Amino acid sequence: MNFTPSVLSFILTAEAEVYGIPTKKPKFHQQVQPSPSPWSPWKVSENIVTCENNIIMQLFNRVAFVTGAAQGLGKAFSEALLNRGAKVCFTDIQVSKGKEVEKTYSDKYGQDRVLFLHCDVSSSASLANSFKDAVSKFGHIDLMVNNAGIADESRLRDMVNINLIGAIEGSMLAVEHMRKDKGGKGGVVINIASTAGLTGVYFVPSYCASKFGLVGFHLSWASNPYNSQMGLQFGCLCPAFTDTDILNQKEKQMLYFEDGQRITKHLGINRVEKVVQGFLQMVESENCNGDIITITAKEDIQYSRRASSKMSHL
Repeated sequence: MNFTPSVLSFILTAEAEVYGIPTKKPKFHQQVQPSPSPWSPWKVSENIVTCENNIIMQLFNRVAFVTGAAQGLGKAFSEALLNRGAKVCFTDIQVSKGKEVEKTYSDKYGQDRVLFLHCDVSSSASLANSFKDAVSKFGHIDLMVNNAGIADESRLRDMVNINLIGAIEGSMLAVEHMRKDKGGKGGVVINIASTAGLTGVYFVPSYCASKFGLVGFHLSWASNPYNSQMGLQFGCLCPAFTDTDILNQKEKQMLYFEDGQRITKHLGINRVEKVVQGFLQMVESENCNGDIITITAKEDIQYSRRASSKMSHL
């Protein structure tokens, strides 16, 4: 089967066609001075971080909870947050790797700023206990990053439980903890989805289903008219193929394996650093609620915002 330019164009621009993302996105490096949001959980103070685009966001001493973070993107997100003065609880099912990373981070950033916890996000109890332990150490959570995920078409139920249900339950734990109307301080929930959650990919259909569900969950919460009084924001990061272990697919883990390998090579593979850049642009913005950031190897970092809902006006 020939991979035609029209198919390539569809895959690369499907987000624009389906979700109304402008074909020419504003550059994140442009000068931006957003007006303060009165309900934003991220309060600008003397301890601030100034980004390349002059969007100001306080990360110093903020507390993040990051799942699936002993390696890959989760590990990179955690280190980026630590570099900006945040405190990080990172979790993973891989205990030995997690403890190794914890030691490295503790030596570099201080034991008081780092915590590793074994956590299986497909287990409600494991996830809830880990979140509780993180709150016990740090006092509260400001930023929830649902990053844990797998890509394996031979493990349908595991994939849905980890990629979708785990992220939903993680988000709900964060919401109940953060919401100001129940005594919380407010906060931000970032779900790590995929461009496969925005357009169909025939060689990983079940993976797509799990990520489409996560994007839908994100949009539903982002459109909640009560987010302001709860002090909550919801962002969604959708990277395409990225240079992590998740790309080391075996034949049984993907339908039409040869097609998948060829198309992946043709579209290109994201550098982890580029995805981290998009992640930081989201968490360091004054208001990320409703944002969907897409990151592909051949395109600039792009975003759309769809936080409104017709239902909220009824």
